[in-house]
Amino acid sequence: MCKDCHSAAKLISKVAGREIVVRDKTRFHHFRDGLCSCADYW
Repeated sequence: MCKDCHSAAKLISKVAGREIVVRDKTRFHHFRDGLCSCADYW
């Protein structure tokens, strides 16, 4: 997952108030309330 997509998903999760789950080649990213489960490490 690229840095821009990661930032966009964080923003969308905060604005929309929804959880977003994205899988990249090594892990799942769970975006909720503008935060990611990977602690911005990818």
